[in-house]
Amino acid sequence: MAETNEPSKADAKALLEEAEAQAAAAEAKAAAAKARARVARLRREARGLHDPAEDYDDEQHDDETAEEDYEDYEDYDEDVDAAAYESESAWWRRRMPTIVAVAAIILTICFTGLSAYMVLEHRDTTKHRQREAAFVAGAKQGVVNMISIDFNKAKEDVQRVIDSSTGPFKDDFQQRANDLIAVASQSKAITEGTISGAAIESMDRNSAVVLVAATSRVTNYAPGRDDPPRIWRLKVTIADVGGQYKMSKVEYVA
Repeated sequence: MAETNEPSKADAKALLEEAEAQAAAAEAKAAAAKARARVARLRREARGLHDPAEDYDDEQHDDETAEEDYEDYEDYDEDVDAAAYESESAWWRRRMPTIVAVAAIILTICFTGLSAYMVLEHRDTTKHRQREAAFVAGAKQGVVNMISIDFNKAKEDVQRVIDSSTGPFKDDFQQRANDLIAVASQSKAITEGTISGAAIESMDRNSAVVLVAATSRVTNYAPGRDDPPRIWRLKVTIADVGGQYKMSKVEYVA
């Protein structure tokens, strides 16, 4: 039994010695590598170069620091966003009544201005139409006076034409008044004029040109005599004379 155990102890001792030798060799190898690395580092330092190992350690440290900073930045960014949102919401809540009030004032001003414009526009349009109607009425009345003559009161009818005229037309009609009265008296005729239509051709501040279509007919012919009515197409210039609309020029239109 004792002989059987002796080889085992010897083998174990040999293995232990071999392991110790390998460990010593590894330590020596590591020491040699460390020495070589130290020499290399000293050479680099002498040449002004950086140690790659130090750069690696620094980079690793920077990476770890950057990761920690990024995590802190994410938390800070989330906090900042939340704070900004709350601040903006609070600002809108505080300003909303003022904004609504200002908007209401602006809308009121716009509506008032639009209403005033519409009122003025309507007033100007109404005034313009009234002036047009006054000029047309003056032209109609002047033409009716001119083509309606009763020999029984020829002087009054001619004077009515003069009274409804002004300017050059009035002067010319006055010069021919006696001749017109004489012709009417001799003809023993009664003519009656009617207006077929009238429209403004142009208008300015104090005058207007009115196109007038009219007919005149002798109403006291003997029975059985039927003369056709006379057709009148006239361009009449009407002047506003102190609010009275009188003929200042009469032209015949073919």
